[in-house]
Amino acid sequence: MKGRYQVYFERARIPIAAVDGLGRVRESNPAFRSAVARTVEELDGIAAEELLAPGEIDAQRPYWRLLAFGRLDVYRTRMRLVRGDGAVISARVSASVEHRADGLPWRAVAVLDEISSAAPALSPLQGEVLRLVAAGASNAQIARRLYLTRQAVDYHLVRLRAKLDAESRSALAGRAFVLGLFVPGVWPPALHPPPAGAGAPECGYWTPRN
Repeated sequence: MKGRYQVYFERARIPIAAVDGLGRVRESNPAFRSAVARTVEELDGIAAEELLAPGEIDAQRPYWRLLAFGRLDVYRTRMRLVRGDGAVISARVSASVEHRADGLPWRAVAVLDEISSAAPALSPLQGEVLRLVAAGASNAQIARRLYLTRQAVDYHLVRLRAKLDAESRSALAGRAFVLGLFVPGVWPPALHPPPAGAGAPECGYWTPRN
């Protein structure tokens, strides 16, 4: 952004980034950097694909190529992005192409809105059960650690599998990492705190042990 528009760009509360014809981020405003939890230095020149969550690249790449080749002027979709802290967010992305004087594509400007956590909200108890599963604890160990009955542990695992779309108990940890629920590079596993302003998660079914 140049000239007088730079002021509006920097002060806009809407996250905005400009991507060049090679798919690299060239400009971003403070709102965008806050949304993806990255600094100017981290974003400058980064391949935009590196901001996408696993599974998103193959889905979005065909449309990005159409934008780059000038065959598509505007593209709107919802996608999952990875923040600098490892958390995964969901956002509606509106990308439009700016053309050079000769009519060829110059760059794409992307605007984010409707930003939310991509991961389902978990109750504190569900989060603790999930954390212990990821750490390798057995059902019996989880029951002892959290003062639950074995039936209560089974109940929470069923609910977690449904929420995280995991086919089995062993798949829960993998799904949690893909959804960005855990802080990357930390052991034992630690959950990201819920985003500010997030609604209250559902209450868990917690049966104290006798």
